[in-house]
Amino acid sequence: MGLRFRKSISIIPGVKLNFGKTGMSVSTGVPGFRKTYHTSGRVTTSIGIPGTGLYYVDTKNAKAQNSRRTSETRQETSTYYSEPITYEPRESSRSDYSAPVQSNYGAPVPSNYELSTPIEPEVVEQLDTNSLKSIHKTSDDSIDWTEVLVSPIAPDETYNQQMWAYYHNMAPKILAGNIDSYLQLIYEVNPLDDLLVYGSNYEFGTDAPKKIEVEFNININSLSEAKRKISCIEYNLLLQDYVCSVCIRIARDMFALLPIKNTIVHAVLDGKTIVSVDFDRQSLSKIKFGYIDPSDTLVQFKHNMDFNENSGFSTVSNLE
Repeated sequence: MGLRFRKSISIIPGVKLNFGKTGMSVSTGVPGFRKTYHTSGRVTTSIGIPGTGLYYVDTKNAKAQNSRRTSETRQETSTYYSEPITYEPRESSRSDYSAPVQSNYGAPVPSNYELSTPIEPEVVEQLDTNSLKSIHKTSDDSIDWTEVLVSPIAPDETYNQQMWAYYHNMAPKILAGNIDSYLQLIYEVNPLDDLLVYGSNYEFGTDAPKKIEVEFNININSLSEAKRKISCIEYNLLLQDYVCSVCIRIARDMFALLPIKNTIVHAVLDGKTIVSVDFDRQSLSKIKFGYIDPSDTLVQFKHNMDFNENSGFSTVSNLE
């Protein structure tokens, strides 16, 4: 799975400085109008009507245009965020621990927590209809960072002492709201590794210690078998529940890992955002996940989603 990270700093109201592996960018604007200037030469303009999900995006690359004027050819390959990092697949399961390895961040973690490569479409498991709408029903166990902070030794044998020690070392920075430590923890623990069958290119970013943004590409290959057996309307409704269920699951896993108040999830299909939702911890904690309809539940939160049972999803703008 390719993971990408972004860190933003608010300079003044309406202006953000964004850092990524491919370079730096500056975002300016207000709700409904935003312009982003990237060091690669790309300029992105987004115009929309807040609350409607309607928007227009125009992207130009000044350097590419200058190159064309001088008859030089150049293929534009940079993206707004960092390029994906590729890793070798894990051989061990999450329950099997081995000697620590050294990560890019310099902190030792169990080797079985290395990130996995994307699952190829031809080997994607075909899930039944109920499973496609029930992804949100399970989630990772929550970490009580205060308990971990005050206890250098795991409470009992049900906890892995190696991981407990790692969390104990991270706890002061996590509880202090250190954004770099948030991204380090995500990078090393990879909390969404078990969601590879549902999505890819998970990207994490934040400019505040009380929230995290997650953007990912929806994998619809799991629905290919179901699509052949049901009507167009039934398929669109299934796709809506599937996307919403994955979004809810991502929010649950991020709240389980980090002491944040909000998780903003952007679901992308064919390169366009189709769902953008801002989950708040307090409201999500009150939901009985075993008895809900994922689509109906998602709309209880601040969101952008333009869906029609006949035509399916339309493109929407990302919440900020």
